[in-house]
Amino acid sequence: MASTFHCSVITPSGPVFEGEVRYACFPAWDGQYGVMAGMAPLLGKLGNGSLELDVDGTRQRLSISGGFAHVRSSGLTILTEHAEEAA
Repeated sequence: MASTFHCSVITPSGPVFEGEVRYACFPAWDGQYGVMAGMAPLLGKLGNGSLELDVDGTRQRLSISGGFAHVRSSGLTILTEHAEEAA
């Protein structure tokens, strides 16, 4: 089993992040979800908050606002209204 998976963060104005990650944690409407390689498929409604990505051992944080998260065998796609680097 691979230890990384592909992650895409996309807003209406275009892609914000594309790359391989070891772990992703995103705010859903009903709590925080964590994703690792090999996770079962999921389609979830996003809330507002911090998306955390583990990229080669470095934590990258984006502030996101609503949308959807889709986990499938090819990776994680975050479709959100707004995303920017968190302070």
